Amino acid sequence: MTSYPPPAFAPAPPPPRKRRTWLIVLATVGVLTVLVCALGLGRLFFRLKHVTDVEKEIERTTAAFIEDRRDGLSQAGYDGLCAEAKDEFRLEDLAKPPEEAVTDFKVFHTNVAYERGQATVSVDVQRPDGTREKEVYILDEDGERWKMCSFPA
Repeated sequence: MTSYPPPAFAPAPPPPRKRRTWLIVLATVGVLTVLVCALGLGRLFFRLKHVTDVEKEIERTTAAFIEDRRDGLSQAGYDGLCAEAKDEFRLEDLAKPPEEAVTDFKVFHTNVAYERGQATVSVDVQRPDGTREKEVYILDEDGERWKMCSFPA
C-alpha cells in the first residue's frame, strides 16, 4: 500500500452555527402574549355581552310590568310577580287600573347584584297631568327568569 502525503492545505472546518435562542424565546413569548390577550379580550367581550343581555332582559321585564299595570294587571303580569309580592297583593287588587296611571316612562338606570340575584331599576315616569317622577322597581332572579318583587303601588 502506498501512502499519500497529506494535502498541502487542509480545508477549514465550517464556522459554528450562530445560536439564536434569544430570537426563539422572544418569538415564543410574543406569540404567548398575543394568545393570552386575545383570550382575555374574548372572555371580556362575552362576559360583557352576558351582562348586557341580562340588563336588557330586566329592563324588558320592568317595561312589560309597567305597561301591563297601566290598564290593570293581567294574569300573566301577576304570574310575573315574585312570591313575596304575591303574598302582599292579590290579583283582584292589582287588576284595577291605578289611580295615577303612567302615560310614558323611560328606564334610566339598572343595577344588578348578581351575588344576591336582585336588580334595581330606576324609571322616569310621566303622569296624565304631565308631571314626571322617578320610581324604583326591584326584581329578583327566579331560576332563569326575573320577577317583579317591589314596585310603587
